[in-house]
Amino acid sequence: MKRLLLITVVCLTGFSLPAQQVQKVKVLTYNIHHGENMKGLPDIQGIANVILATNPDLVALQEVDSVTQRTQNTDQLKELAAITGMYTYFAKAMNFDGGGYGTGILSRFPITEASTLSLPSVSKNEVEPRVAGIVTVKLPGDSLLQFISAHLDAERPAANRIAQAKQLVAYFKETQTPVILAGDFNAIPASKEIHTLKKLFADATQQMGPTFPADSPKVKLDYIMVHPQNRWNVTGARIIEEAVASDHRPLLSELELK
Repeated sequence: MKRLLLITVVCLTGFSLPAQQVQKVKVLTYNIHHGENMKGLPDIQGIANVILATNPDLVALQEVDSVTQRTQNTDQLKELAAITGMYTYFAKAMNFDGGGYGTGILSRFPITEASTLSLPSVSKNEVEPRVAGIVTVKLPGDSLLQFISAHLDAERPAANRIAQAKQLVAYFKETQTPVILAGDFNAIPASKEIHTLKKLFADATQQMGPTFPADSPKVKLDYIMVHPQNRWNVTGARIIEEAVASDHRPLLSELELK
């Protein structure tokens, strides 16, 4: 009887449990072709303009140069950070032309940890090294999120990409922190490598069409994926209609983390 009375009093006072907190996160992935546009000209400002126009919280960049002679010894991530006001992490895949070449991350959230995961190659032939840049960021309210920028192998057949997809799944399978994986996976949606990734991740851009080449897209190579699936809602996704700044079109997704 006392228990029933207590419940009645609580209801009459208007007390209710707090609603589940939802964190909105806007993500952009963009293969920037080392800042060279479709006219063959250096155009890091064109990349920055896309970021400014879409106003993402997190940006996964692929084909980023860091102080190479090819790009006049500029630090492309630092240039983008200066324009956008975002935190950065550069994941070097290899030494190149006096500097480095790899993937990059821009974040509006503070970065608490960062690392570079080397992705495997099973080919007998020498191929371009591939990596995934991984950061942990602190969201408002002090919850954490892992964000990955990955660039998978471009060679045929798909053995290297499949091995790389398997490693990403294995690496993040046991994580307790929500994860966003974004990048240029060099694979179409029906491929084995994408099927492998979707054993763990949900494709937040599943309804999106081709992203490459930028001037006349024919295939989807770029993706934004999330894990675990029950922590995420996809509230929007679109391909940005930018046909000049790079040879890929940028891909944007609006997410809610529960």
